[in-house]
Amino acid sequence: MKGDWQKLRIFYKLKDIYMNNHVGSRKESSAEHTWSTLILADYFMDIMQEKLNRQRVYELLIYHDVVEIEANDTILDPANHVPKHVQQEKEMNAVKSIAQKLPNNSANKLLEAFNELEEEKTREAKFALAVDKLDAIIHEVDYKEDWKGWTEEFLRDKKEHYFKEFPEIHEAFEEMMIYFRKHGYFKQ
Repeated sequence: MKGDWQKLRIFYKLKDIYMNNHVGSRKESSAEHTWSTLILADYFMDIMQEKLNRQRVYELLIYHDVVEIEANDTILDPANHVPKHVQQEKEMNAVKSIAQKLPNNSANKLLEAFNELEEEKTREAKFALAVDKLDAIIHEVDYKEDWKGWTEEFLRDKKEHYFKEFPEIHEAFEEMMIYFRKHGYFKQ
């Protein structure tokens, strides 16, 4: 226990990892993204017919982007696509490295969450991934200039399969597609 607070400081580095998304004139931090995924998860778990383990969903989302401290953000960009296996290897190395620097209980939670999300075997993991993917889309509604080169087909190909198992999330996604077409997001 003694000195563990020092080890926990590694989580604070998530505030300094910037994603490709804008927030005003700056980039969004991974910590901000984590917060908004928690808000979305809370909202959808309240309206969904299916009941999930709320605490587990929150834990998965709290830890889901910690790997970015060493692996950086995966950018959704049609022009600069990184193969999934390359990103997975980079993230696996990062999660192991970060876990070695944490107190045992935090390291175990990080590794368990990372593996559960990678395997996508639990409903909670699938839901957390759907919320993670939806958050980026919702965030970008206010930053139309970031949509250069995006097509509806590209967005559907990269994101829609995460939403299909959750009717409430998929319905929100479809409403967004209508909004994006109507307001010219895909014509840049």
